[in-house]
Amino acid sequence: MRLADMKDNEEGILVRFEDESLAVKLMAMGVLPGSRLMIIRRNGFGKTLYVRVDQMHLAIRKKKRNASS
Repeated sequence: MRLADMKDNEEGILVRFEDESLAVKLMAMGVLPGSRLMIIRRNGFGKTLYVRVDQMHLAIRKKKRNASS
């Protein structure tokens, strides 16, 4: 399932990245395949996802969220 397709409060495990530039940024922050993630919420327009990854909170814009869980 793609990150963009997950519902609020839904949990998953990161399997792979579809966007190499985003993968490099997230892996530099310690977000690796196998990380547990949960959609916290979306902004009102759905353009930004607020995600908990392990113990970290991230905001990911719609253009950049092609990760799979």
